[in-house]
Amino acid sequence: MRMRRVNPGLLQACSRCRSRLVSWWRRNDRGAVTAEFATVLPAVMVIALVLMGLGRAVAVSMSCQDAASAVARELIVGGVDADPTQIARSVAGDGVSASIDHAAGLVHVTVSCPVIPGPGNVIPAEVRGTAVGIDQ
Repeated sequence: MRMRRVNPGLLQACSRCRSRLVSWWRRNDRGAVTAEFATVLPAVMVIALVLMGLGRAVAVSMSCQDAASAVARELIVGGVDADPTQIARSVAGDGVSASIDHAAGLVHVTVSCPVIPGPGNVIPAEVRGTAVGIDQ
């Protein structure tokens, strides 16, 4: 196999072209990361805010469901003398409303809890927890 000899002048020309290309590329690439960051940052912030709002809504929903269960339990064990709104407030906090329905030997409890609405009303302003118990 015969090896071809490369012209040294051609190697120097390629080296100069390569160095010019690299310097041009680096010179025109300045600030690209800053521009990309400025473009992506608002989208990342919106996603983070929506996720935090949804996490808050889930936490309030869970405490609202716990409040409904506590009210139903207290009404079944303690009788009709128990104050359902006070029980719900002790479990889920202020701003809670409770409604009770006695029908066909069952106690239906619905507790409504306010949630701080997020941007664009993506997150509900109110969540509800329900519980049903057998009235004795």
